[in-house]
Amino acid sequence: MKILSLKCVNCGAGLEVKQDINDFACGYCGVEQQVERSGGIVSLKRVEEVLDDVKLGTNRSASELAIARLKADMAAIYAQRDRAVSAFQAEDHKNNVFVGWGLVLLIAFSMGIFGPWGVPIIIAGIVFGSRFIKSKAKEIKSAKARAETMVEPLRAQIARHQAIIDSYDFGTQDTAQG
Repeated sequence: MKILSLKCVNCGAGLEVKQDINDFACGYCGVEQQVERSGGIVSLKRVEEVLDDVKLGTNRSASELAIARLKADMAAIYAQRDRAVSAFQAEDHKNNVFVGWGLVLLIAFSMGIFGPWGVPIIIAGIVFGSRFIKSKAKEIKSAKARAETMVEPLRAQIARHQAIIDSYDFGTQDTAQG
C-alpha cells in the first residue's frame, strides 16, 4: 500500500497518510483533516473548513427558498388587497350611480310639477341626498395601508436573506450569518 508524506495544515508536522484514508487527526496537534485528491494532486484541508462550506451552502439554499416563499406571501397579500380595493370601488360606483339617478329623477320631477318653485325642493333633496353619498376612499386607503403594514416585515426578511446570498462566496469565510 502506498503511503503519502504530507504536512499538517495546522502545525506543519510531517504526516504519513495511507492511500485509503480520507479523514484523520494529526498525531501532534489533534486537528482533524481531510485528504483531498484531484488531478493527481493530494492535499490536506481542515475538516472544519469543509463543514463550514457545507453550513454556508445550506444557509444560502435556505435563504433562496425563504425568499421564494416570502415573495409568494407578498403576492398573496397584494392579491387580497387588490380584491378588497376592487370590491370597494365597485360598491362606490354602485352607490354613486344610485344617488346620481336619484338626483336626476328628483330634478325632473320637481321641475315638471313645481316649475321654478321646485328649485328649493331640489336644493333640499341635494342636501338630504348628500348624506347618503358615502365614499369608499377611506376603506380603500385603509386596505392599502393594511397590506403595506403586512408586507413591510416580509421585505425586511427578504433583504436579510438576500444579504446572506450576496455575501456567500465559495471557499471564503466572509459571509453574513443570521
